[in-house]
Amino acid sequence: MSTIMPIDNHYASLAYYTDTKIVHHCFHKALDSHHLRVVLNTGIDFLQKYQATKWLSDNREIDPHSDEDTLWINTDWLPRALEAGWKYWALVVPDSVKSKMNMTEFVNWFYDHDVRIMVFVNAEAALRWLENVDSQHEAPAT
Repeated sequence: MSTIMPIDNHYASLAYYTDTKIVHHCFHKALDSHHLRVVLNTGIDFLQKYQATKWLSDNREIDPHSDEDTLWINTDWLPRALEAGWKYWALVVPDSVKSKMNMTEFVNWFYDHDVRIMVFVNAEAALRWLENVDSQHEAPAT
């Protein structure tokens, strides 16, 4: 699998898998608004540049987002991600109950905006789902 890695630091990594057209971020620790926005905005750049539709979010190591970041994600970032073509989201959830509850808000909001979502506890299963999601569409009933 060929990979482009535009971000790899102690806060996060962001990869783009050219073979499967998957954007994949992994947060390594709690991060501030600046680093969060850099990762998410760079991911949108890859959705646009490569006409990708799939995103894997490994959020196991983060704390809940601030109210300000949540508002930015829902009102600024999400519309731009949708416009860029985002359709499928594999979310690897954090262990903390508080963080899981915060992720639930995003799952519900994004689902209401036509993003197909699956929630996972490990990144390998999430990646496999994204690799195969296009082949899982059922044929329309005749």
